[in-house]
Amino acid sequence: MNGKVAIVTGGAGGIGSAVCRAFIAEGVAVGIADMDALGSNELAMHIESNGGDALAVEVDVSFEESVNFATQQVVDRFGRLDFLVHCAGNNIQSPILDLTVEDWTSVLNSHLTGAFLFSKSVGRHLVEQGEGGRVVFMSSVAARAPVPDRGAYTPSKAGLIGLAAVLSLEWAPHNINVNSICPGVVLTPMTDLVYTRQPELRKQRLKRVPAGREAYPEEIADLTIFLCSDKAVHINGAAIPVDGAFLNNGFMVERG
Repeated sequence: MNGKVAIVTGGAGGIGSAVCRAFIAEGVAVGIADMDALGSNELAMHIESNGGDALAVEVDVSFEESVNFATQQVVDRFGRLDFLVHCAGNNIQSPILDLTVEDWTSVLNSHLTGAFLFSKSVGRHLVEQGEGGRVVFMSSVAARAPVPDRGAYTPSKAGLIGLAAVLSLEWAPHNINVNSICPGVVLTPMTDLVYTRQPELRKQRLKRVPAGREAYPEEIADLTIFLCSDKAVHINGAAIPVDGAFLNNGFMVERG
């Protein structure tokens, strides 16, 4: 992977930043695309101070002009593109009857529209380069195991799996693989903050996870790196859970 270039959307977040660090460890230059300009700049400076190549790019993934500009900034800096990892997204919890159109649009824009726009933007460069590439969408077990009050989040994550499947068919002749990762509960700083406020929530969640723990961001990043490597050249259009056997547990069976 040494010498290749990746764009990671939501790159300043818990999973996104772990993916950025994992790419850097493989010698990949990283464009950290995020609305959080402060967070992405801090991560980029940390990476560069330790000998890596990174560029912080402020972007609104729901606007095509912003996405295209961010992509071009990365190409101008590093001269090529090889990988896209879409981690950007938000979550607004609400029953569907109370969910506003604005909230629905906000969630779908960050997850699904952002993936669509970045895929188009990055995909054009990958096709023009003619050297193949890899695209990974960060979906969720919620796409397979819907829960109440996630009326926008669940459809958006399911949509990512569908979009990846279509792109895998369209781009396979160009040697561009597109896959989805479906994490369960991941122990990120945001999750940790929620647990601090609701200590019983962690116990409730883990009762349904046979492995008895959350995933770590680094575990999600490791799978991302594998899917972008030559070892995964024949994996295309897959949706891979990283959930401690949660989906195999019938969703509702609690551990003792």
